[in-house]
Amino acid sequence: MFQKISITALLVALSAMAGGAQDVAKDLDNAISEASNWVGWKPDDSMYPKEDGKKALEDGKTCIDKIDEALSKGLAASTMVETHKGSMTIGEAREMCVAVRSAGQKVFGDLTEAEEAQYEPFRKVLTGDKLGLYNDRLKKYKLYGAGGKVLKTPEDYRNSPLWCTTGVDRDGIVPVWSVDCWHFKGMTKEGSVTTRTGNGDEAPSSAFR
Repeated sequence: MFQKISITALLVALSAMAGGAQDVAKDLDNAISEASNWVGWKPDDSMYPKEDGKKALEDGKTCIDKIDEALSKGLAASTMVETHKGSMTIGEAREMCVAVRSAGQKVFGDLTEAEEAQYEPFRKVLTGDKLGLYNDRLKKYKLYGAGGKVLKTPEDYRNSPLWCTTGVDRDGIVPVWSVDCWHFKGMTKEGSVTTRTGNGDEAPSSAFR
């Protein structure tokens, strides 16, 4: 009788262990797998290093958050999980995700800093509405002045009373150009943005006014 009860108790205990907290939830498994994709990634391997660096940073952080949440709920750090880099424990997975987060942060941070540096000469000469519009919307756009003259230097941006952007929509039967223009008195914006459109691949100089 004693032996029979002991075997039954053992089977129950093993069953409880198999179905208990040591199972890896699907969202955690996915987060670890996503982060493992970035192990060994280098910005030179990417066409869009800044965007990929940001994604690595986000995936690494999500992985860490998911692991920490699972550990706080009783998942053992020794629990095994399968990743694109092979089998590893949850503890090892967390170390991997920390490394991925750090690598992504460095790449994204360095490239963002380098990108922002190119805008500083313009920010130094702009104030008021021009500075706000430049920072919020137009710093990555090619700008034009009166007659479609390209604004190139910080001084051009500062002195021009007109800032315009242009583009072409080719989704229809014929291409349609558009020009958006902002008018300034000094650094202060006057009126609302004006928009002109017309058929063709390129806006005429008369649209920049």
